[in-house]
This record gives sequence, structure tokens and C-alpha cells, in this order.
Amino acid sequence: MAKYINPTLTITSNKYSTGANSGPTSSPLAISVTDKLDVTEVVAKVLDVSDSNTILFDASQIAGATAAGTDGAFIYIRNLTEGMTATADVYIGYGTSADLADTGTPATRLMTLKPGEFSFFAWDFEADLIIDGSNATAIDGAVEAIMFMRTGTTNA
Repeated sequence: MAKYINPTLTITSNKYSTGANSGPTSSPLAISVTDKLDVTEVVAKVLDVSDSNTILFDASQIAGATAAGTDGAFIYIRNLTEGMTATADVYIGYGTSADLADTGTPATRLMTLKPGEFSFFAWDFEADLIIDGSNATAIDGAVEAIMFMRTGTTNA
């Protein structure tokens, strides 16, 4: 039996000339996109983060994932440090397990999530997803990550 998730992204703003809550464009924004995604497995994690990188999701541990564009997952990541005593930027990248805070390393940084920010994106298992942080001291429970395995992908 199929299992579904129904992600919705809504972006709204006022036009730029609207007083205290002005938006970034000359017209108000009202964008809403919803999809129905068929998934077979969910892997959820709450992770500590520091300036020592770690593998978030290991592509080589996903059995049968061979066809990019067919096999894959949808990834939700949120930086939970907003409002914590210690906060950190969270770096998400792919490739070899290298320090994402530095430049010129073998890993490639995809994004930086500031405290409270989140991302939802598709991942084709072509390389490991890596997480790193800006704070030298580990922050307990700093990141939530959920992988929704795309139907058609096998995992042993």
C-alpha cells in the first residue's frame, strides 16, 4: 500500500511600499505549492552539531540506490538552535567527509542554515550528505533531519 506525504510551501509578503512590513517586490507575493509524494521509508534524526563535521546521511548505506532521478529521497533539515543558550550556523554539504566551514576542501557546501531556518530538497544518493557547524562547542539537539525515501528506491 502506498504511503504519502503532502509537503506545502507558502511564501507571502506585502509590496515593498507597505510601511513597517514591506516586502521585497513591487507587488505583494502569494505563492503556494503543494505536492503528493509517494514514500516507502522515513528516517528521522536529532543531531548535536559542532565544528567537527559528520555524515548526515550515508549514500553507500542505501542498498539498491543506483538510478539517479529514480532512486532518491526528500530531505527535511532544520536548525533548532534559535532560542537556545548557544546558537550556531549549520552547514550542509556533500562529498567526502571534510570540514564544510573551510574553503578549498574536498566536500562541497550546499547551504548554510541560520538558527531557525530549514530546507526541504530532493537527494539522489550520488554522494554522502555532510553536516558541520560554526560553533566549536557541541550543541545538543541542534539539528533535526528527516529522510523520506522515494517509492521505487529499495533499502535493505
